[in-house]
Amino acid sequence: MIFVYCDGASRGNPGPASYGVHIEDESGSTIADFGEALGNQTNNYAEYQGVIAALRFLTATEHRLVTIRLDSKLVVEQLSGRWKVKSPEIKELVFEASQLLGAFDVKLEWIPREQNTFADANANAALDDGDFHSDASAVPFSILQPRSIRAPRQTTEPTTLVVIRHGSTKSTSANLIAGGDGEDIGLSEKGLKEAMLSAAAVSPLLQFFDLPPVTSIINSPMKRTTQTAEALSGTEGVVLVPDERLREIAFGEWDGMSMDSMEIESSHEVSKWRASTSQRPPGGESVQDLEKRVSELVSEAVLDNQGRTVVLVTHMMPSRVIAKLAQRSADSTYWNINFAPGGISIYRFFGAGFVETFAINSCAHLIQG
Repeated sequence: MIFVYCDGASRGNPGPASYGVHIEDESGSTIADFGEALGNQTNNYAEYQGVIAALRFLTATEHRLVTIRLDSKLVVEQLSGRWKVKSPEIKELVFEASQLLGAFDVKLEWIPREQNTFADANANAALDDGDFHSDASAVPFSILQPRSIRAPRQTTEPTTLVVIRHGSTKSTSANLIAGGDGEDIGLSEKGLKEAMLSAAAVSPLLQFFDLPPVTSIINSPMKRTTQTAEALSGTEGVVLVPDERLREIAFGEWDGMSMDSMEIESSHEVSKWRASTSQRPPGGESVQDLEKRVSELVSEAVLDNQGRTVVLVTHMMPSRVIAKLAQRSADSTYWNINFAPGGISIYRFFGAGFVETFAINSCAHLIQG
């Protein structure tokens, strides 16, 4: 067990703000001391940033059994889920902290202010003298850092993921359900053209964002995605690596049907399916099933390709899973982001802790004058 003490300071509330963190082991020996100035912010904002900074630091260590102690009862109760959060900005911080907490066996404790003197001193030191890290807490930062100065500093070299949805098929134009377990149809004439246009657009987009060139392509093994990936492979000179985990979600008995007819013939089953990400179409997969396999592939691609760019050629629903992972968003992401045939999305993953989004469903290359 290690003990993490966090505190936030704001002179004016809102006003010049900072956080301080003190981490020690069971014997009381110091593991780390650090603090950061945050500009003009509220005290609650500073308190949450302290917790988030501490958890980010710990993700780069082997410590997983953690007690976090704060003198802010509000933060303890909100993070424990017992008190509601009203502020939209604080809701974002609660969500970020909660995501990080999932990696630890953690206990949250409120303590009186007089028992939080080390973290309080660190917060004031950061406010008076600027950001600091004790020698014990010096974790080497990655060479590349997020573009935003407000983003937390990263210790993992990033992996760029370019996600491309396959070009159009006869099912696309007819608005038919086309899952990963149905007819393995190829691209239409329009889809082949979209594949070529997308292939030609990848390198200019990467250059525009000053991101590394393509070093590998992983594609769903279905015919329509393979054809799309082959167009890119011909442009980039990179070998394709098919992976079943990028296959479209399986729709089972619904495959090949139009949603219009489904609304009439199977309205009850469709309603149940829409109401839950754990619901499976008859003989098909749930959204949760899909997310599990796609998340596993993304994690492997990010870990194995630090400092490089990987293209994932896939389908509508896997594209939505990756967008959800990148944005750390709610399940509604599955329904409120559209990915056009041939659309390109670009994300930069700093491990599992932080992701930058450069483009979602970029389609300018598909517009013909």
